[in-house]
Amino acid sequence: MENIYLQNRHTLVINGIPIQGFAEGDFIGIKQDGAAAARTKGGDGPAMNISTDQGGQIKISLLPTSPALGAMYAIREEQKQTPSFFSIVLMSGVGELIAAAGCAMGELPEAKTGGPTMQAREFLFESLKIKMDTSFTTPVAGGFI
Repeated sequence: MENIYLQNRHTLVINGIPIQGFAEGDFIGIKQDGAAAARTKGGDGPAMNISTDQGGQIKISLLPTSPALGAMYAIREEQKQTPSFFSIVLMSGVGELIAAAGCAMGELPEAKTGGPTMQAREFLFESLKIKMDTSFTTPVAGGFI
């Protein structure tokens, strides 16, 4: 098995639209909420509480010249006119498959322009459910250390 990370392997589809034109650096961020453990202390001894899965957030950064910008703003406009949920599917550079359901676009961040270089355009998506499938991943570090 190869130990390889391929940045160009990233594939992102939002509401059925393939997304291209990512910004430099880490251009996709995924934060899952819930399903976390917290140890509690009590008079009858320690206990472990595990919260339920609470979905999460997906944040993407696009180049200011990305061909996907129009599609992102169209999704936002459609959400304002006819509120509905959509899905997001991502395959990462190591083959992780991440699927998000019950998605809606969060508040748009400030768009900055006028400097010597334009800033990346960021989009935040809220999701009711995020599932990560790592069964197809290519181990980068050669497995457990």
